[in-house]
Amino acid sequence: MLAAGKPLQLIDTRPKHFVSRTQDIAEGVAWRDPERVDEWMGELSKETPVVVYCAYGFHVGCRTAIALRNAGFDASYMKVGHSGWKAVGGPIKMHA
Repeated sequence: MLAAGKPLQLIDTRPKHFVSRTQDIAEGVAWRDPERVDEWMGELSKETPVVVYCAYGFHVGCRTAIALRNAGFDASYMKVGHSGWKAVGGPIKMHA
């Protein structure tokens, strides 16, 4: 989706302890606490697809995508997670 230039809301939903420990994040991506998805989902547009990712692409990202889908968003999760993003050379910045 990114390579095709399609509009996309990409969100890092790694648990807080992963973000504070590694302190890096994909370039142009916002981190949101997956435990508080009900609080921040209102900031998203239901008109643009949402892709979330967690550390490795399993439980946290999947659960967050399901919560967003249940709220009416076109949401999915990135199966490779943050580790896969880094492995393919995706741009990274330090998380503030």
